[in-house]
Amino acid sequence: MSYSNSNNALPIIHALWIGDTLGQISVACLSSFVKQGHKVHLHAYTSISDVPNGIDVCDANLIIPKEKIIKHEATGSYALFSDIFRYELLRQVDGVYVDCDVFCLKPVVLPEHGYLFGYEDDNKINGAILALPKDSKLLAQLISISHDPSFIPPWYGNKTKRRLAFKKSIGLTKHISKMPWGAIGPEAISYYAKQYQVAHLAQSIDVFYPVHYDCIGHLLNARLSIKDIITPDTVCIHLYNEKLRNIDLAHLNQNCILNNILNQQ
Repeated sequence: MSYSNSNNALPIIHALWIGDTLGQISVACLSSFVKQGHKVHLHAYTSISDVPNGIDVCDANLIIPKEKIIKHEATGSYALFSDIFRYELLRQVDGVYVDCDVFCLKPVVLPEHGYLFGYEDDNKINGAILALPKDSKLLAQLISISHDPSFIPPWYGNKTKRRLAFKKSIGLTKHISKMPWGAIGPEAISYYAKQYQVAHLAQSIDVFYPVHYDCIGHLLNARLSIKDIITPDTVCIHLYNEKLRNIDLAHLNQNCILNNILNQQ
């Protein structure tokens, strides 16, 4: 589909950070949107020591109070809460939500229909770059399930759904914080986008997710350049920071893609 909009005004980019230090990858990613001409609002609950120039820090409590932050019970990850936060943010403010591991190559343009998301593979729509109309059924549904502590994903198999429904009926619910990664994120976005017949509005894989989650090692290959992993339609690259957590950023090959990204080359 065509990635265009007659309105030349660029949307505000919104991001969430929980903690007091962004780190190199997030600093580079947030700065990349500024360099492409966007205003960037970083929503945070505490002061952050390494906010790059050009970033406006906003009080995340205005979207969701700090007391409502939740972690995934098994991993301690805030990914679940970030899903909840982005839906509520899109209900309250204008603009585009991005994760802090999304690197921008071109200005992000919001289509006239108001939906901005993309496929990360042939079947799944990711929400690392996300905008939805405030009055859309999709956003309303995502907000609804994110506030349901015992949400039962309808894409689960019938046997699993019956088992969870029975437990729910006798008060033995599985809290949302115990659900698998993506249960109210990409899995939910993908399912409900199809249910509400807006999945066709999702951008193709190469626009936001040119490097697959399982191929993120390409970013460390010194024989590859950014041009080798993108197409003319690529706007952003999702770096999947969780796959890079154990990489020593201080000793990257100077010719690899990730090193060039960190140094904005």
